[in-house]
Amino acid sequence: METNKDAYVRYDPTKENTWVKAILNGLGHKADQYYKVASQQLVTILIIVIAKKPLQSFIKDVSTNYVPVGFMNIMGNKGGVGIRLRFHESYICFVGCHLAAFTDQIDRRNQDFNEICKRLVFQHHPNPALDYVQYGWNDEGVSFLETHGVCRDWWDEASVFHSDYLIWLGDLNYRINLSEPEIKTRLRRQALDALLPYDQLLIERQAGRAFQMFEEGEIKFMPTYKFDAGTDQYDSSIKRRAPSWTDRILWKTSSATAPPLELLAYDCCMQLRLSDHKPVYAHMKAKIRHIDRSKLKEAKYTLEKMLSTSADVPGQGRISGNIIDFENVAFMEYKEHTLVLENTGQILAPFRLIPKSDETTVCPPWLLVYPKSGILGPGDKVVIHIAVMVDRTISTAFNEGVEMLATTLVIRMENVSDFFVEVTGKYQPTCFGLHLERLALMTVPITALTPNRTVQATEPIGQQATLPKELWRVLNFLWNENMLCSRTLFFEHGNRVTAEYIRRCLDTGDPFDTNRLLGTETPDDEEPVGPRSMVDILVTFLECLPEPVIPQTLYTLAIEATDSSEAMAELKERLPYIHLTVLLHLISFLQDAIRFAPEMCRVARKAQIVHMFTVLLRPPHGYKEQNPLQGQQKREQFVDCLIDESIRFIL
Repeated sequence: METNKDAYVRYDPTKENTWVKAILNGLGHKADQYYKVASQQLVTILIIVIAKKPLQSFIKDVSTNYVPVGFMNIMGNKGGVGIRLRFHESYICFVGCHLAAFTDQIDRRNQDFNEICKRLVFQHHPNPALDYVQYGWNDEGVSFLETHGVCRDWWDEASVFHSDYLIWLGDLNYRINLSEPEIKTRLRRQALDALLPYDQLLIERQAGRAFQMFEEGEIKFMPTYKFDAGTDQYDSSIKRRAPSWTDRILWKTSSATAPPLELLAYDCCMQLRLSDHKPVYAHMKAKIRHIDRSKLKEAKYTLEKMLSTSADVPGQGRISGNIIDFENVAFMEYKEHTLVLENTGQILAPFRLIPKSDETTVCPPWLLVYPKSGILGPGDKVVIHIAVMVDRTISTAFNEGVEMLATTLVIRMENVSDFFVEVTGKYQPTCFGLHLERLALMTVPITALTPNRTVQATEPIGQQATLPKELWRVLNFLWNENMLCSRTLFFEHGNRVTAEYIRRCLDTGDPFDTNRLLGTETPDDEEPVGPRSMVDILVTFLECLPEPVIPQTLYTLAIEATDSSEAMAELKERLPYIHLTVLLHLISFLQDAIRFAPEMCRVARKAQIVHMFTVLLRPPHGYKEQNPLQGQQKREQFVDCLIDESIRFIL
């Protein structure tokens, strides 16, 4: 796979196609019996699913996706790729990954795992015959997502955990917590059992910090990393990296919907010497769900007959509450309550959410309710999960006071009654998701605004407006030579806790605690996480703008301006004053960020900045790009042009 700097931000399918061809060719005379089901690549990470041709008609609903978790969650040098499919009536998900390197980066690897789980989402094709299976997927995997703030409608989408079998493999990069001499001494004695208690992945799983819901076979093979390329000798270079079991295969079975997966073999191929890793393989056996269509038809007929027979018999039911108050809800904060719906009668009672009489949807976009429908037998209960989260796609209306956290859910239980549930909350406004025009006119932090002091984004704004104070605080923190000469800035992202602290400071006007952000207690050989988290906040702030720095009405003109000085002049002329002010400050900052970068990574930093700051512009709603990859490249060319030729832009 390609490993040059450009490959980390651009997609080239050439290597992917080459690998697929090589695998099929490797099957020799049996190659004609197999076909490629799907493949997914993210820079140097590639996953391919191959199946026998006679099974092709039984493999359906194939979906692929990828998640980069390198710096700023954009770079593809680290991340995950996934393929989800339905085989007969069983759902199988395969995930390949490459997590953060280096022995001491355990927390980063755990964070990478969390990000992949949260963001790797597939299209789900609802199948009425398998609706019951979806309820069984609500196990510890889905609970993990909920506790990490993931709020989605899982009836139309599927996470990695929405499957009967989940296979996770790749270079997980977990190491052994012993020195290189100690590890090699025990390996010479073939004392693998003396090394396993120090294996980081086993430790993190047992502690519940990562992969806690997965299983793994017993490790009886030698560490698969790191070898001198072309040999069976562990690293003899000056770095002398310690041997480790970095390459692993784990699995998770949905206990409510599938029998346990049977592991037949788990080993490595020591005889292969093409890499500094030794490949690992697993041979597994799974039982696949297959619905007997004739019996399904018979059961459906029987159920419909029971329902029609009981239609005239009054039912009974109750719900555990009719008021839910989420109290204070912050931007991107996930909160959940539950209700219990119970069939206290003697007949079957289907239930479903229905819209209020004056609406067309069962709940607003800030609210997630599941399950939305089902059937309760006599005495049965169901737990209904009701969750709230205001994300960047809907935050603007809340920040400007147009939308409120208030709605009424209507749950209809057939042959019983309608249950009404009042849902309320108090949204905490944030500067994320406000128009630049409004931010520029705010003289106090947003949390200090009262409703009668609210400034509407539609008010005219003249040249007296200044750069929004929140944006200036972020730039001011980063904009000095000492900060910008950091070798990891723009190449690694910060952490969520620090980013959330910065956001609160911007909303409240509280000063930044430099001791916290600059990490005075951080070891000398590790750079503080604060500056990287500040870059995270800067990009997120720009992403959340309802109208980007380059207004959507000027998107086409901006793309043309890359190759036309006339178009560039027209763009400058038509940019609203505050948008122009913000753009000039940002470009000047980015130029200094490149100028003060360590020489060894200056070219690479510019490439990453160009890629990251395409958030300055986005196509208008409904804009159709025939080639999305080419569209992204055009946006990068525009940003690159601004950085290189900002003097021409200013003049």
